[in-house]
Amino acid sequence: MKTLVNVKTYAMITILVTLLSCNGFTQENKTPTIVKTFNLDQPGSLNARSSGGGVEVKTHDQNKVEVQVFVRKNGKNLSPSDPAVDDVLRLFNLEIEKNGSAITANVDRKIRNSLWENVGISLIIIVPREMSCNVSSSGGGLKISGVKGTHNFSSSGGGVHLEEITGTTMASSSGGGVTANNQNGDIHLTSSGGGITVDDSNGSVKAHSSGGGVHLKNIHGDVDAGSSGGGVSVSAEAGSVKATSSGGPVRVNISGLSRELYLQSSGGGIDATIENGENLGLDLDLSSDKVNFELHNFSGRVEKNRVKGTLNGGGIPVYMHSSGGNINVKFDE
Repeated sequence: MKTLVNVKTYAMITILVTLLSCNGFTQENKTPTIVKTFNLDQPGSLNARSSGGGVEVKTHDQNKVEVQVFVRKNGKNLSPSDPAVDDVLRLFNLEIEKNGSAITANVDRKIRNSLWENVGISLIIIVPREMSCNVSSSGGGLKISGVKGTHNFSSSGGGVHLEEITGTTMASSSGGGVTANNQNGDIHLTSSGGGITVDDSNGSVKAHSSGGGVHLKNIHGDVDAGSSGGGVSVSAEAGSVKATSSGGPVRVNISGLSRELYLQSSGGGIDATIENGENLGLDLDLSSDKVNFELHNFSGRVEKNRVKGTLNGGGIPVYMHSSGGNINVKFDE
């Protein structure tokens, strides 16, 4: 069954919104201009797109999806009864529908006129926790929290902020930075509009930025991180870590190393701490202006700017190269 929001039926929607608003459907003391609700009897999917403003997705413990539409003019959110609502809606195609367990919420600007530049439509979508999401925005940023499934998020109008996401996740931004906190599942992040920050993640992390630094903290999974816009820092329990930067230094603190450590910087030095490193079999290939490394049970060649050989008989490849500073390596128990 398919249900569409049509601007021609706005009068009926206004009555519905008013009733719902009286029941407390507000966000940060703001009343939605339009509210549409769909019931779900199974895990669903959300497809949302906006060129009119930002999109926020959050969860509740109910088997329904609630789409809240906020119509804005001159920096003011319009109430359902405001006569200016119709004028703003004429500038957009607004589509909200349900098809099976799939929910679609799209806002597309159809008229671009300097007299109407200060108008917009943003969305807040409240979904059950088990909801795979495909959400994009060219009119503002994205804020997503609590969902579980397979996800794809992108923004060219602002940053992307992810909180407590479960499942395989891809996110990109050319309008701002990307942040992810308390991630459960593999995650792939890219940004050309700002830096990338990940804090507390269980799963592999790929993070690449040309707009700022990349900072990964408390990662439990393999890491592939790179930046041409700033430095890279990684704190992880991981079998494999790759971190490269042409925009700043590379700093890594790793435990659980079992397969490979690859670090490269042309924008600064490299600082690496390898927990339990003195007990690991390592194949070392390190080069920079100066290599600082206390070696024990080592076989190979040691020079001021180069260390190449094996530690404890060899085994795990460890490659570090810096053309922008020194390499400093230490082992922690």
